[in-house]
Amino acid sequence: MSVCNIQLGSRVGLLVILCAAAFTLTACGGSGSARKRDSDGRIVPTLAEQDPSGTLYASAISRATSGDCDDNTMNVLTCFAYRGHGYEGAQTALGQCHIAAGDAAEGAEWIRRAAESGWADAQKVMALLYVRGEGVEQNPVEGAKWARLYTRNARLLALGVQPDPAVREAFNNTLTREESARSEQLASSWVPSYWSATSEPDQDVLRSCVVEGRRPAPTRRDIPTAPTPY
Repeated sequence: MSVCNIQLGSRVGLLVILCAAAFTLTACGGSGSARKRDSDGRIVPTLAEQDPSGTLYASAISRATSGDCDDNTMNVLTCFAYRGHGYEGAQTALGQCHIAAGDAAEGAEWIRRAAESGWADAQKVMALLYVRGEGVEQNPVEGAKWARLYTRNARLLALGVQPDPAVREAFNNTLTREESARSEQLASSWVPSYWSATSEPDQDVLRSCVVEGRRPAPTRRDIPTAPTPY
C-alpha cells in the first residue's frame, strides 16, 4: 500500500473535521452575494470572518489531504500542530505531508503523537505504517494494537463513521495466536497521552496561523441623560 493510498483512506477520517468546517467555508459567500445586515444596517460578519483561525485550520487540512503539501500548507499545519492537544488533525495531516515528502520517520512521529491522544485517523495510519515498516520498524503486533484501537475508537463510532475494513484485512492471517493475544493485551492496557511541545518552531511558522477575527461591532446603547434643570 502506497503513501497515496494511506492519504486517500485518511480522507474518511479527516471528513469528521471538514464536515463541521464546511459550514464555515460556505458562509464566506461569493463577492456578488448580498450580505446580511443587523437591525442598525451594519453588515453582520460571516462565521469565517468571526473565526478565521478555524477556517484556516480546516482549509490547510483539506489541502494536505488532497496532496497539496506546499511550503505554506506545511507552515500552517506545523504552527497548529505545535499547539498540542486539540490539534491532532493538523498533526496527522502534517505527518502525512512529511511522509509524502520522503521524511517517513518525522511523519510517523507526528502521526504517533496524534494517535496516542486517541485520534482515530492517526491510529489507522499508524497501523498501516507498522505493517509496511514505513517510518517505524516493521512490527505486526504493534500494528495490530493500533488497528484494534482504531476499529474500537469510541469517538469515531459515536459519529456514525464505520472503521475502514481495509485496516482489519491488513492483519488477516498475518499473526500467530500468541501475537494476536499480545496485540489484544497491548490494546486493552493502552491509555491516551497528550503531547506538549518542549520547543517552538521559527517565527515565520508561528506567524502563519496567527490571524485576527473580525468581531461584530458592539451594539449601540442609548446613554441615559440627566434631565436638564433649565
